[in-house]
Amino acid sequence: MTAEVGQRRGWRRPWIVPLALALATSGWLLAVEGHQGLARDEAQYFRAGERYWGWFEALGEAVRARKPGRAFSRAVVDSFWGDNHEHPPLMKTLYGLSWRLFHRCDCVGAKQGLHPIAVHGKHRTLPLFSRESTAFRFPAILLAGLGVGLVYGFARRLVGPWAAAGAAVLSVAQPHYFFHAQISCFDAPIAVMALLVGLAYWKSLRSPRWGILCGVFYGFALATKHNAWLIPCFLVVHYLWMRRGDFLRLRPARVPLAFVSMASLGPIVLFALWPWLWHAPVARAREWVNRHAQHEHYNFEYLGKNWNLPPPPAQTGRWLLRATFPFVSTAFTVPVTTLALAAAGALVLARRRRKTDSTDEPAVINPEPPALGARASWLRPGADVDLAPGMFLAVQILGPLGTLALPATPIFGGVKHFLTAMPFLAMLAGVGLAWVTQQATTLVRPSRLRRALPAALATLLCLPAVAETQRSHPDGIGHYNLAAGGFAGGASLGMNRQFWGYSVLPLLPWIKAHRPPSNRIYWHDVLHDAVMMYVRDGRLPLGIGDTGVGESVVAQSDLGIVILEKHFAVYEYLHWAAFQTTRPAQVYAHEGVPFVVAYQRGAPPPRQEPLPP
Repeated sequence: MTAEVGQRRGWRRPWIVPLALALATSGWLLAVEGHQGLARDEAQYFRAGERYWGWFEALGEAVRARKPGRAFSRAVVDSFWGDNHEHPPLMKTLYGLSWRLFHRCDCVGAKQGLHPIAVHGKHRTLPLFSRESTAFRFPAILLAGLGVGLVYGFARRLVGPWAAAGAAVLSVAQPHYFFHAQISCFDAPIAVMALLVGLAYWKSLRSPRWGILCGVFYGFALATKHNAWLIPCFLVVHYLWMRRGDFLRLRPARVPLAFVSMASLGPIVLFALWPWLWHAPVARAREWVNRHAQHEHYNFEYLGKNWNLPPPPAQTGRWLLRATFPFVSTAFTVPVTTLALAAAGALVLARRRRKTDSTDEPAVINPEPPALGARASWLRPGADVDLAPGMFLAVQILGPLGTLALPATPIFGGVKHFLTAMPFLAMLAGVGLAWVTQQATTLVRPSRLRRALPAALATLLCLPAVAETQRSHPDGIGHYNLAAGGFAGGASLGMNRQFWGYSVLPLLPWIKAHRPPSNRIYWHDVLHDAVMMYVRDGRLPLGIGDTGVGESVVAQSDLGIVILEKHFAVYEYLHWAAFQTTRPAQVYAHEGVPFVVAYQRGAPPPRQEPLPP
């Protein structure tokens, strides 16, 4: 067997490369997640996930008692699944299951009272992780790995293997996405779910069985986060564009099986996965929808202004500035090399024409060309047309960004609210990488160099994004790219540097060492649930103090921290007044940009410097 034949057979096993990419991504995330602090919302999902697992334990007890119906009563279901019911359950359920299976159990003794549900004895587990928080985070990390594999598989339908691998790497080598990919929240998971639904829809245009799977996957997306409501809207735009010839010929539009499946199977899967809906599905589904349709606008800094309300229509300048938010944020947060490759890919797709008779492989492979004489039906609604990959990627990228550009849409989460666009942006960059490789190949004469060029260019053009992502850790949501001037440039531009109170982790050793005798500690934006998880992880001692939240308790503390965000400036002033000092006892900064300051009562006053003559 020749080496060439062996290589071709290797590529015929399409699962090998995506599996390797998925495992490498999950390994990278696991290697670094312990340096990233616990986010405020994440701590609430820890608590909810543990409660959800408690219902399965209650179900097991009811089955053993031969009274399984007891676990399905409204009172029992609500006692467990009512926690954090404003968000759907899939990821929280997986977090709780992973916690139960994979942490090294220390749930008895003094730590037993730190759990949201009663712990009756030591759990039997597969002790993969010493920290409970890592066990909670494990499903999100695995799902992020799956997302990278999916990007490769999807991009491989458009470009060659090395460009597809580059797209997969660039999908995770984005500091903001990388930050969210390793925490127990919903933003990276819903990005993976949107990618999974998009891939199923794309394949359903040629294959009926993928139309059925599209509805099942959409149910998973609905059970992950409310962003899923928008997914069919973007797909409809692509479908109407793909079949625009029907409208010109006045033909009735066919309704694809994928859309029928999403409308029917999606809600069924959501209902099956969410016990909180079971006893009042209509009323509670309406409550869920209303909660997010009428979501309040939290504080968020953008270009030096604090945004906590939609701008009035009469203020045209402020309205237009607000509308630029998702586009400027993308330009300032995604690595510059990725943006440049995506721009090249956009030009390639804009100029794309189907090339079925070309002897040279184009930068974009003609994706699943229509079969000769094929006819469309509702089972295969795209059998007779080109699949329009350019429009598909355009709606998947511009749809989420455009939604966040609307003034009525809250922006308090920054990039995380349009994170579903990022895997598709990476695929667009993969198209640009294929074009760059194609152009470079024409300049290289020796055949050995031509064969090595795709791998070399993919590696070279991915390295800057990988290095930038690694450098940003653990403060990925405070990262800004070369165009913005890095961390310091983003701060100077008045861009938001953090939220969720996660950045306190580097100060925990200092707080332990300087714990005041009174044990009165003010944790600012670090929720009590997060403090308790730090205790359960062994990063804080048992009995660590917590004076509570609000401005009034600052004066009652003897040690306090301030999470530095624009709208939190008043809390630093409150510490100055209460502690009679303006000098922090400790500061955590990343590349010169402060993220957290700590104040201590009775600390020495700042040294008075002589005024210049």
